Amino acid sequence: MDDPNENDPAGADYGQTTPLIPTSAGTVPLRPSQPPPQSRPTPPPSGPPRRGIPIWVWLGGAGALVLFVLAAVVLIYIFFRQPGFTMIVRGAPPGSDVFIDNISRGVTSADGSIRVPGLKAGKRVVRVSHEGYGDFNTTVTGQDGDSKIVVAQLTTSEGKAPAGLPREIDYIGLMVLVNAGEFIMGDDNHNPEEKPAHKVTLPDFYIDKLEVSNEQYKKFCDATKRKPPTNPWWDNSYFNQPKMPVVGVNFADASAYASWAGKRLPTEEEWEKAASWGPTSDAKKRMWPWGDSADGGQATLNSNHTTAVGSKPNGASAYGAQDMAGNVIEWVDALYQPYPNNTATDPNFGGTNRVVRGGSFHYGPDDARTTRRTYAPAEFSAAEKKERSWLIGFRCAVSANDPKLQEKLRSQK
Repeated sequence: MDDPNENDPAGADYGQTTPLIPTSAGTVPLRPSQPPPQSRPTPPPSGPPRRGIPIWVWLGGAGALVLFVLAAVVLIYIFFRQPGFTMIVRGAPPGSDVFIDNISRGVTSADGSIRVPGLKAGKRVVRVSHEGYGDFNTTVTGQDGDSKIVVAQLTTSEGKAPAGLPREIDYIGLMVLVNAGEFIMGDDNHNPEEKPAHKVTLPDFYIDKLEVSNEQYKKFCDATKRKPPTNPWWDNSYFNQPKMPVVGVNFADASAYASWAGKRLPTEEEWEKAASWGPTSDAKKRMWPWGDSADGGQATLNSNHTTAVGSKPNGASAYGAQDMAGNVIEWVDALYQPYPNNTATDPNFGGTNRVVRGGSFHYGPDDARTTRRTYAPAEFSAAEKKERSWLIGFRCAVSANDPKLQEKLRSQK
């Protein structure tokens, strides 16, 4: 029987993979036949138009989403909020122990402050202690969400405030008493940097009844050999007028005078209380030291020159401090920074600029409001020195329990 593969060329496949036919000349591929034309599918008969999602479904879904988001926000607030109020203690020596309701809450930082959050609403008893100083004691009442500032001014151990403090004293110049207690600082109805209105508790202190005069500052310069200020450009004989408020002093000059006199510069809180509050239990905030009417005649404003200190007695504050609006703007011992819970953005906030208060003779009534905050660098610029554009003066303060002051008061009895 003949072998069918005997005469086949090697590798012939005969249709196993590619359709081929054998020929005498070899193999020739078989041209594949064209596939039959495909007919297009017939579209199904059109039915009724397809309806969209009803609007009430969209509204219901959106409402449900809003309710879900609100519920989530409420739950986050409930579980993560800090109930109670926050207390900010300032003015104490660094490293002072702070006790609230006889429970230690930590120590003050290098700037003499500490922030204590989460205090239970109601009246809290505050004690600030430091070795070598007498304790500072007060009470503070707060509600949930409040932020309270307490200025704790400790003095040496022997310095306990005497009872029956005189309303006015002569201590290197006349000074008036600002009695201890709470007052409202700031204003929600004016400039952003004045917000928010908040409660501050202060101990008893005295503040100069009048701005420091040329005469007083000259005594300091003579005693300490400090260089006196140059005359302002608007009066070349200014420093020769003894009753005019001194100008041309930078922050360091004012601080040095206060130390020489046994005093200090007032804090911003002290300055505002002395200008805007009063000694009675029903005291209310005043927009200007004399009241809520912008009576320019009560102060030296919109003028080309200062007036002698004490020239406007009708413009005195309820405590008796004069010229706290107009005449010269005044240095206080505070950096220009936002109040607690203030959300304003001001590029001038920070650790450089100092607060100045009260407006000057060159300003109008709005700039002399008791809550108005202005700032200035602690040192005059080269341009200010060249132009002698002086507008800033100052007054001093002293704690009522200061030992040297008490010694002076005892000697006068």
